[in-house]
Amino acid sequence: MKYSYATKRMTNYEYQRNILLGLSGILLILLVILSLSLFFRKERIIVLPPEVRREFWIEGNRFSPEYLEEMAAYFLHLSLDVNQSTLPYNTEILMRYADTSACNYLRDKFERDIQKLKKNDASTNFEIKELTVYPDQNIVRAEGFLNRYIGSKMIKSSQETYEVQLKTYQGRLFFQKIKRIGEKDED
Repeated sequence: MKYSYATKRMTNYEYQRNILLGLSGILLILLVILSLSLFFRKERIIVLPPEVRREFWIEGNRFSPEYLEEMAAYFLHLSLDVNQSTLPYNTEILMRYADTSACNYLRDKFERDIQKLKKNDASTNFEIKELTVYPDQNIVRAEGFLNRYIGSKMIKSSQETYEVQLKTYQGRLFFQKIKRIGEKDED
């Protein structure tokens, strides 16, 4: 009698062991799959500006169109809303965001612009009317009015279209250039 009872208990223990081993094996396989998926997953980071109007996201080397739009508007402001006293500071800020391959070109361009502004006591102001984002190419087109001043007198207001070219690298956004549509490339 004791032998049959012991065999019954042993069979029950083996059954429980087999179930726990199977469950542990399944959990181990799931853990390995989850660990591997973390290596290939791109994390989405939600970025909020100081004044929350809308939400931005960054996922790997992809940026939300809203973020590209806001950054392009900021870069346009820094490079086109200038006078002889603000352009050096704006240039310094822009260079923090500049792509390393474009730094020399941008610095030379802004130096020429500073000399022109000083020579003519000029300033410019760009009023953005519409922004069009091409997120796959990291390009933003801005249409608006460029106002030119000499002293405090407006001498010309013209409708212009600018293209802001951006570059992504390791989850960061870099400024490459601002090009007026219709203007030939100086590269």
